[in-house]
Order: sequence, then C-alpha cells, then structure tokens
Amino acid sequence: MGDGVGLKAWHQALRDSKYKSPVLRMYLRRVDKEDEHWEEKAAPPSPDDDLTDSQIASHHNIHQNYSAPTHAQTEQPSTSDGKHSLLQFAMEHFRRDKFRLGAPSSTSWTWSEQMSMVKYSQAPITESLLPLDEDNNRLAIECYVSIMRYMGDYGGNNGGGEVEAVYTLLRNCHGSPPLRDELYCQMMKQTTNNSKTAQRGWRLFTILSAYFTCSEELQPYLFKYLESAAYDKRRAYHGTALVTLQNLRKTFKYGGRRNVPSVEEITAITAGRNAKRQIFRLPGGTQRVLNVKGSTVVKDIIEEMCGLLNISRVEEREEFSIYCIVEGDTFTMPLMKEEYVLDVTTELYKNEQVFYLIFCRSVWFFPLKLDSEPYVEVVFNQVAPDYLEGLLLVMPEGTLRQEDVNDISRIAALLHRAAELQQPPALKETKYLLPKPALAARDLKPIQWVGLVGGQWDSVRALSPGQAKARVLDILQSWPLFGSSFFSVRRIVDASLPEEYIMALNKSGVHFLDPVTHEPVSFSPYNEIISTRKVKNEESVLYLDLKFGNLMQQRISRIQTEHAHEISRLIRMYIYIKKGLME
Repeated sequence: MGDGVGLKAWHQALRDSKYKSPVLRMYLRRVDKEDEHWEEKAAPPSPDDDLTDSQIASHHNIHQNYSAPTHAQTEQPSTSDGKHSLLQFAMEHFRRDKFRLGAPSSTSWTWSEQMSMVKYSQAPITESLLPLDEDNNRLAIECYVSIMRYMGDYGGNNGGGEVEAVYTLLRNCHGSPPLRDELYCQMMKQTTNNSKTAQRGWRLFTILSAYFTCSEELQPYLFKYLESAAYDKRRAYHGTALVTLQNLRKTFKYGGRRNVPSVEEITAITAGRNAKRQIFRLPGGTQRVLNVKGSTVVKDIIEEMCGLLNISRVEEREEFSIYCIVEGDTFTMPLMKEEYVLDVTTELYKNEQVFYLIFCRSVWFFPLKLDSEPYVEVVFNQVAPDYLEGLLLVMPEGTLRQEDVNDISRIAALLHRAAELQQPPALKETKYLLPKPALAARDLKPIQWVGLVGGQWDSVRALSPGQAKARVLDILQSWPLFGSSFFSVRRIVDASLPEEYIMALNKSGVHFLDPVTHEPVSFSPYNEIISTRKVKNEESVLYLDLKFGNLMQQRISRIQTEHAHEISRLIRMYIYIKKGLME
C-alpha cells in the first residue's frame, strides 16, 4: 500500500469488519473449500456451564476435569516382559469354551490352538470373543465381518465398502458400550501375524481409536499391544501403530470423537493420508495452514499457533482461543479446548455452511510481548479495530484530555507508517487514522489534527512497519481500557427502565461504562463476584445475573444481553488465571 487509496482501504477494512462480535472486530476474508485438502503422510459447540456460588466463592477449578493419565499413557514403553499380552487377557476374559483350561489333558487345547484365537484369521467368527448377551453377540459378529470387509478379507474391496464398514462399527459401538472391548479385541486379533491385509487393518485401528475408550480391565492390555507395535521400528506398520496409540491417549483424555467422520476422511485415511490441511485465520485476514489429524483437538491448534508467536508459558496460552464464525450467524463463541477440530468442520461441511476458524486473544492478563514480531502482528490487527472504533478512548464529559490528544496524534503517525507509507498523511488520509469519537469531538478541527499528526511524522518515519505497530501497542497498553472485551448491555435497575451501558471485561474486573463517553459508572473486581447465571424469560429474552458481594451479604445485578454465554466464560477465565497464579 503505497498511496492514500491503499491506506484508506486498509483502515476501512479494519473499521468495517463484517463480523461485529465483541471479541472479533477484525478484517476477514472468505474461505474457499478448495483451500483445504488432505496431507499425505507415511503411515456447533455447547456453551459452558454457569459459575455456581461455590465455584466462584472458593475460586474452584473452572475447567472440566479429566482423569489423570494412566500408567500405560505416561510411562516409556517397556521391553517385552510377557505382561499384559493379548493371550493373557484372552485366557482370563474370552468365552470359557474358547480356553478349556481346567479340562483333562486329552481335551486341553495345544499352545498353537490357543494362539490361533488371538491372531489373524480369514474366516468370520460364529460368536463373540467376549461373553456377551444375545443382542450384542449378533452385533459382535456383524462388527467382525465389517472389519474383514474394510481390510479386504471379506467380499473383496468394492470402492465405498470401507465407508459402510466404518459406519457400522461406529454405530454399533456408540449404541452399545459393552461392544467396545469386543471391537478392540477383534482389532488386535486381526492385526496380529497378518502378512496380507495388516496395512488396512492398522488404518482402521487409527479411526476407531479416536472414538472409543475401553474398560479398565482391557486398558493395560490394549496400551501394551499398541506400544509394542508402535515403538518397535522393525515392524512394518509401526508408524500407523504410533498414530493409533496417540489417538487412544487423546480419547482417554478428551472423550473421543463425537461425530462420524466424513466419507472424505475415511477415504483419505484408508489411502494412508492421516492429516488434513486446514486454514486458520488470524486477525487482519492473514492465514495459517496447519495439519489436522483425526485426533487433533482445539487445544493442540492453540498450542501450535502460540508456538509460532513465541508464547511458551502455559498460563499465557490459556488467553488464546479458536472461534468458529459461521456465515449468517450474528453471534459466536470460542470452541471448547477439548473439542475435536474435525468434528466441528465435518458437521459444518455436511450442512453446507460457510465458516471461518479464527485464532485470536480473548483474555488479556499477561503483558504484551513486543519483542516478537509475529506476536505484535497478530495483537496489533486485533486491537486496531477497537481503537479506531473508539472503544478504548475515555472522554470525560465528552472532551479530550491533552494527554489523549498527544497519544492519538502519535498513534495516527505510527498507523500511517505501519501501512508502509513514506510521506506524512494529508487531510483525507488523517481521518482514517483517528478514533471515531476524536473525529466527532469539537475540541479540534480536522486541519488541526493534520498539523498534530504531521508534527509527529519525523519521529516515526524511520521505523519499520513492524516497529511502528509495536509502538502503537506500547502506547495503548497504558490506557485504562486496553485489553478489554466490550459488550453492549442493558442493565436492569428498574424492570420498566432498562439502562444501556457498555460492559468492559479486563484483568482488573467488570466495568460498566457510559455508552458515549466511556466514563466508568461502576466497577467490581473479580473477587467480589460470587456467581453468574444465565436465564431466559417467557419471551426467550436472554439475561445474565451477576451475584456480587460475599457469603454474608450479596446483591444481584441483572443485565440483558445476547452475549451472556461469552461474558460468563470470560469471567470464568479471568478467575481461573488469577487462581492459577496464586497457587
């Protein structure tokens, strides 16, 4: 952008952001489905719960708790010690008639016969491996045939047969949890001593392991089986076995995939392509293409993106979110960190919805990292729309303070330089560099602003665009409303007379601001918030009740807002981060 037209377009894009979510006032571009494809490798979200009195009053952990990693998940793979083998599990848990251990020697099965029960077979089973009731026994036989069909051991591989096979397996196990141990036993059996169709068997294993856990009884045997295959590089399919192991670990941690994979995903995995290239948008319209696997959750993407921004501290990464913006939807919420990315995208594609996955900062507690150019670029593009809209500017009694005039003038010159322009801004350009309330203020005329901005030009013209953006953030971070998320709300003081405010949430607490001057009307720190509660009246109008005070004395402030879920989530996040720093 080397001229005034380019500058105007750049700033107008920031001002006229198509998406008016309070957190996502940024310039975005349309996503083409053609931008996404599966990467070849060698082998809509539910709202969070409200805060209860006990959760906030005691600053109890906010996030959903998951069970700690098990022995099999955390320890390094052990050597082949004979423990937790599939044969051992089979002898203890398979149908008793499979292993007649107490029978006379004349009728006892040989070692070879026992081993045949836990290794690959080209013949369908006539009854389940585990003792199951009649209905589940019938489904177990159907599952075994589906496994054989997917692997090409039953009726050949007839194009779309593998998709139908996967659907059958997922449907049966979803409807009947006792079948899950049976299915994993069948998978271990059919990938043991299989020199014919093991490759397809292991690829099927990668799909199933992203969906279902198993019982505590089977868990150590299943993990041992996968570890033995994954960490032994002499085995032909150790790479695919490692993917399966990673998927299963994720499944135990996050609960497994919720939606049936798309035909494209199943077909891609069957062909050995285990990762899909997915576009993630950043503030300002730039994009990153990341590889998303079947087991990838939102938290994985946030960690990878934070790594690109040189954010290594775990607590700081909690401040970032992935938002899913669906075209036509007025409001949006961040995806939960434990959600599987492909669950989200598959459902949206199925419904033929245009969507954008946006990475941005949603909580502002930790200081800025102005020495990281990628970080500055992302944060600058997120902050600039709020600044130009005037949300960060406080104007007591509708007037500009001299210190704000000085900051605004310098920021305008820095914004002009950030657009890679070499000459000071003219009158027509200057208006795109100032916050809207400053333009409307009677304190200064447009020509005076040109002079003030021009007076700052010599001190910024030698800066690089990246340095100019960092200077803008450095100035703004001292403003009292910097790092705030803004929401238009109606505060119900008298049911017949709702009062309109701007609610600002930042690291200091909850602010109610005058909608015009942004002067503070009231303020409450987070340690005074006892609970939040979302309610709807008979007309389906959404309210948020904020309970303030202590255990002895409380008051409730009710606000009317369509953003009740996001407000409640942000309050939880600030309390969560503060709690973590105190421990």
